[in-house]
Amino acid sequence: MGKKSIGVKNAEYQFLSLLNAGLWGKNADLTAFAAEPNWDHIMYLARTQAVLPLIYDGIMTLPRDRKPESAGLLALLAYVDKVEAHNRALDAAATEISGRLSSSGIRSVLLKGQGNALLYRNREHRQCGDIDLYVGPDNFAKAAGIIRSWKEIRNEVPESSKHIGYRFGNLLLELHREAFQFPDRKLDAQYREWEEKELLGTEGEKVRLVEGDDREVTLPEAEFNLFYVFAHAFHHFMESGLGLRQMCDLALLIDKYGEIPDSSGFADMLKKYRLDREWKLFVCFLVNVLDLPAEKALLYDPSYTSLSFRLLDRILKDGNFGKHKKLPDFSKCWLPLRKLGSLGIHLVVFLQRVRFSPRQASAYFMKMWRIGLRNALKR
Repeated sequence: MGKKSIGVKNAEYQFLSLLNAGLWGKNADLTAFAAEPNWDHIMYLARTQAVLPLIYDGIMTLPRDRKPESAGLLALLAYVDKVEAHNRALDAAATEISGRLSSSGIRSVLLKGQGNALLYRNREHRQCGDIDLYVGPDNFAKAAGIIRSWKEIRNEVPESSKHIGYRFGNLLLELHREAFQFPDRKLDAQYREWEEKELLGTEGEKVRLVEGDDREVTLPEAEFNLFYVFAHAFHHFMESGLGLRQMCDLALLIDKYGEIPDSSGFADMLKKYRLDREWKLFVCFLVNVLDLPAEKALLYDPSYTSLSFRLLDRILKDGNFGKHKKLPDFSKCWLPLRKLGSLGIHLVVFLQRVRFSPRQASAYFMKMWRIGLRNALKR
């Protein structure tokens, strides 16, 4: 955002200027700070979008008289130190878990998270979450049984159709039989074979996460990883909400992998899974909001510019994973009312999303209703 765009408030403009400085390693745009910074709102946005360490990096490029007061800066630095320590712990745990599974004859592929962190200028400044390891459907039960026997496992999170979760010490591990699911059953059936082939039938990208540790973990190969990270981010936007942390991941992936050998093949894949329009919207967002160079933006279409700023507004309102969107709470209501309220919330989310993707919003809405009705009938 080299210049202020219509509809972007001063504090949001300042926040995005700092975010882009931290993301790309450049100085923050000082024209954004002609007005006095609203640090309370900037920090609120940084927290709700899960990008505090990148905002810290951006603040470090500001002149002294534009930075927050020392107490606020010290509190931010303390938080960044915790994120750095958590990232190191996740790197070590992912390496250890992958190595143990490999020694038992189980290939695992690290999804998102610590793999995406390698793209950042300072990998420890990606605000981290959990460890996602894909083992595929055939090895899932065996891998789950092995993991349950480890002394570090503290408890188990209920299994879903995609994965099962464990507490590995103080860290959350998600073991995946499936990496991604499409809401449309026919599309998902087509996708299953491709996902397993790409994640288990190719060599993948080998990386070392821990300095001094020769053990490698496997990441997805470039083209599939680009598709998967985008599809996963879009999925969260449709179901609950999307944070700028995930958009930063996608921007850096496109910056690295955007010039894939067969862009027409990638475009065909997007059309096959009905995500071509949605890709163009997200890429336009990355160019307009996160300063991804247009010449590196695969399949960039500037006609989505206006819609991309509406997407920014929606993302800022919802927060990371939609945890900050303002919706009524029916959790303590009488069961039938709770079910109706939940379905009503899905309708609200549908109405908020349909302008961005009518076809996918409809698919996700029908999926949510299908699941809700099935659960209601079980009772």
